[in-house]
Amino acid sequence: MNGPNDAPTAHAHGQPERLAEWKLLLAAFAGGLLGSGARAGVQAAFAAVGLPAYGAHLTVNGLGAFAAGWLFARLAAADADGRPLGLPHLRRVREHLWSVGVLGGFTTVSGFAWDAAQAVGEGDHVRLVAILAFNGVVGIAAAAAGWKLGK
Repeated sequence: MNGPNDAPTAHAHGQPERLAEWKLLLAAFAGGLLGSGARAGVQAAFAAVGLPAYGAHLTVNGLGAFAAGWLFARLAAADADGRPLGLPHLRRVREHLWSVGVLGGFTTVSGFAWDAAQAVGEGDHVRLVAILAFNGVVGIAAAAAGWKLGK
Protein backbone atom coordinates (compact mmCIF):
# COMPACT_ATOMS: atom_id res chain seq x y z
CA MET A 1 0.00 0.00 0.00
CA ASN A 2 1.01 3.57 -0.51
CA GLY A 3 1.38 5.92 2.42
CA PRO A 4 -0.74 8.99 3.18
CA ASN A 5 1.07 11.05 0.51
CA ASP A 6 0.96 8.21 -2.04
CA ALA A 7 4.72 7.80 -1.68
CA PRO A 8 5.64 4.29 -2.79
CA THR A 9 6.47 1.81 -0.11
CA ALA A 10 8.91 -1.06 -0.53
CA HIS A 11 7.90 -4.70 -0.73
CA ALA A 12 9.72 -7.17 1.49
CA HIS A 13 12.31 -7.75 -1.27
CA GLY A 14 13.12 -4.01 -1.46
CA GLN A 15 11.41 -3.17 -4.75
CA PRO A 16 9.00 -0.21 -4.74
CA GLU A 17 5.33 -1.04 -5.05
CA ARG A 18 3.93 -0.40 -8.52
CA LEU A 19 1.75 2.65 -9.01
CA ALA A 20 -1.95 2.12 -9.46
CA GLU A 21 -2.97 2.11 -13.13
CA TRP A 22 -5.73 4.64 -12.45
CA LYS A 23 -3.07 7.18 -11.42
CA LEU A 24 -1.29 6.75 -14.74
CA LEU A 25 -4.58 7.01 -16.64
CA LEU A 26 -5.59 10.15 -14.74
CA ALA A 27 -2.19 11.74 -15.39
CA ALA A 28 -2.45 10.99 -19.14
CA PHE A 29 -6.02 12.32 -19.26
CA ALA A 30 -5.14 15.56 -17.47
CA GLY A 31 -2.08 16.06 -19.65
CA GLY A 32 -4.11 15.36 -22.78
CA LEU A 33 -6.54 18.13 -21.87
CA LEU A 34 -3.66 20.58 -21.45
CA GLY A 35 -1.88 19.51 -24.63
CA SER A 36 -5.01 19.54 -26.78
CA GLY A 37 -5.90 22.98 -25.46
CA ALA A 38 -2.43 24.27 -26.29
CA ARG A 39 -2.66 22.82 -29.82
CA ALA A 40 -6.05 24.45 -30.32
CA GLY A 41 -4.48 27.74 -29.24
CA VAL A 42 -1.70 27.41 -31.83
CA GLN A 43 -4.24 26.52 -34.52
CA ALA A 44 -6.41 29.52 -33.59
CA ALA A 45 -3.38 31.82 -33.68
CA PHE A 46 -2.40 30.59 -37.16
CA ALA A 47 -5.99 31.01 -38.41
CA ALA A 48 -6.24 34.49 -36.90
CA VAL A 49 -3.32 35.73 -39.00
CA GLY A 50 -4.37 33.85 -42.14
CA LEU A 51 -1.76 31.09 -42.04
CA PRO A 52 -2.71 27.58 -43.24
CA ALA A 53 -3.70 24.84 -40.80
CA TYR A 54 -0.86 22.61 -41.99
CA GLY A 55 1.57 25.29 -40.76
CA ALA A 56 0.11 24.98 -37.27
CA HIS A 57 0.41 21.18 -37.47
CA LEU A 58 4.05 21.39 -38.56
CA THR A 59 4.75 23.83 -35.72
CA VAL A 60 3.19 21.71 -32.97
CA ASN A 61 4.80 18.52 -34.29
CA GLY A 62 8.25 20.13 -34.45
CA LEU A 63 7.95 21.65 -30.99
CA GLY A 64 6.48 18.43 -29.64
CA ALA A 65 9.32 16.33 -31.04
CA PHE A 66 11.87 18.65 -29.44
CA ALA A 67 10.02 18.54 -26.12
CA ALA A 68 9.73 14.74 -26.26
CA GLY A 69 13.49 14.40 -26.75
CA TRP A 70 14.18 16.78 -23.89
CA LEU A 71 11.66 15.06 -21.61
CA PHE A 72 13.00 11.57 -22.24
CA ALA A 73 16.55 12.79 -21.57
CA ARG A 74 15.38 14.21 -18.24
CA LEU A 75 13.33 11.19 -17.14
CA ALA A 76 15.38 8.26 -18.43
CA ALA A 77 17.79 6.39 -16.23
CA ALA A 78 21.26 6.14 -17.78
CA ASP A 79 24.30 3.94 -17.47
CA ALA A 80 27.77 5.23 -16.55
CA ASP A 81 28.37 6.29 -20.18
CA GLY A 82 25.10 8.25 -20.37
CA ARG A 83 23.22 5.72 -22.53
CA PRO A 84 19.50 5.51 -21.69
CA LEU A 85 18.32 2.42 -19.84
CA GLY A 86 14.61 3.24 -19.84
CA LEU A 87 12.23 4.94 -17.46
CA PRO A 88 12.27 3.95 -13.80
CA HIS A 89 8.78 3.01 -12.64
CA LEU A 90 8.57 5.89 -10.17
CA ARG A 91 8.90 8.36 -13.05
CA ARG A 92 5.92 6.85 -14.89
CA VAL A 93 3.39 9.39 -13.59
CA ARG A 94 5.49 12.25 -14.97
CA GLU A 95 5.96 10.34 -18.23
CA HIS A 96 2.21 9.75 -18.55
CA LEU A 97 1.37 13.35 -17.67
CA TRP A 98 3.93 15.08 -19.90
CA SER A 99 4.70 12.62 -22.70
CA VAL A 100 1.56 10.58 -23.21
CA GLY A 101 -0.75 13.36 -22.06
CA VAL A 102 0.53 16.85 -22.82
CA LEU A 103 2.74 16.01 -25.80
CA GLY A 104 0.31 13.39 -27.11
CA GLY A 105 -2.47 15.98 -27.06
CA PHE A 106 -0.27 18.78 -28.37
CA THR A 107 1.19 16.95 -31.37
CA THR A 108 -1.05 15.65 -34.11
CA VAL A 109 -0.44 12.55 -36.19
CA SER A 110 -4.01 12.73 -37.46
CA GLY A 111 -3.46 16.34 -38.54
CA PHE A 112 -0.26 15.29 -40.30
CA ALA A 113 -2.13 12.49 -42.11
CA TRP A 114 -4.98 14.82 -43.04
CA ASP A 115 -2.59 17.47 -44.38
CA ALA A 116 -0.71 14.89 -46.47
CA ALA A 117 -3.95 13.41 -47.85
CA GLN A 118 -5.27 16.87 -48.66
CA ALA A 119 -2.04 17.78 -50.50
CA VAL A 120 -2.32 14.57 -52.54
CA GLY A 121 -5.97 15.25 -53.30
CA GLU A 122 -5.17 18.77 -54.48
CA GLY A 123 -2.17 17.59 -56.51
CA ASP A 124 0.14 19.83 -54.48
CA HIS A 125 3.24 17.63 -54.52
CA VAL A 126 5.56 20.37 -53.29
CA ARG A 127 3.46 20.81 -50.14
CA LEU A 128 3.27 17.02 -49.73
CA VAL A 129 7.06 16.66 -49.85
CA ALA A 130 7.46 19.57 -47.42
CA ILE A 131 4.96 18.02 -44.98
CA LEU A 132 6.58 14.58 -45.17
CA ALA A 133 10.12 15.93 -44.91
CA PHE A 134 9.34 18.25 -42.03
CA ASN A 135 7.54 15.65 -39.95
CA GLY A 136 10.19 13.02 -40.65
CA VAL A 137 13.55 14.72 -40.93
CA VAL A 138 12.93 17.86 -38.89
CA GLY A 139 10.95 15.92 -36.28
CA ILE A 140 13.82 13.49 -35.71
CA ALA A 141 16.38 16.30 -35.66
CA ALA A 142 14.22 18.26 -33.19
CA ALA A 143 13.93 15.22 -30.90
CA ALA A 144 17.71 14.71 -31.04
CA ALA A 145 18.31 18.39 -30.24
CA GLY A 146 15.87 18.15 -27.32
CA TRP A 147 17.67 15.05 -26.06
CA LYS A 148 21.04 16.81 -26.24
CA LEU A 149 19.74 19.89 -24.44
CA GLY A 150 18.04 17.72 -21.81
CA LYS A 151 21.26 15.91 -20.90
